[in-house]
Amino acid sequence: MNLEFTPEENAFRAEVRAFIEANHPKHLEGMGNREDMSPEDMTAWHKILGKKGWSAPAWPTEYGGTGWDSTQRYIWSEENARVGTFMPLPFGISMVAPVI
Repeated sequence: MNLEFTPEENAFRAEVRAFIEANHPKHLEGMGNREDMSPEDMTAWHKILGKKGWSAPAWPTEYGGTGWDSTQRYIWSEENARVGTFMPLPFGISMVAPVI
């Protein structure tokens, strides 16, 4: 079994990394505790992701998601964890919306 990323997956990682570096609000870096954040801070990164079309990584494109496969979602999560971004609250995206 080959566990190395393909050239396309490595290119995707580079795209994700560049996007995060260019767009993640610097004042939110490393903020791990949500109780320390204002409502505006909690939604700031999510709004930026929404403009890019990346706020629902596991959703199909026809429902407003990215259409990413599991490897792309893994890379996305790994790159976000690398710099300590605050991921959008999962309740609406992962739990409520699929039921609706």
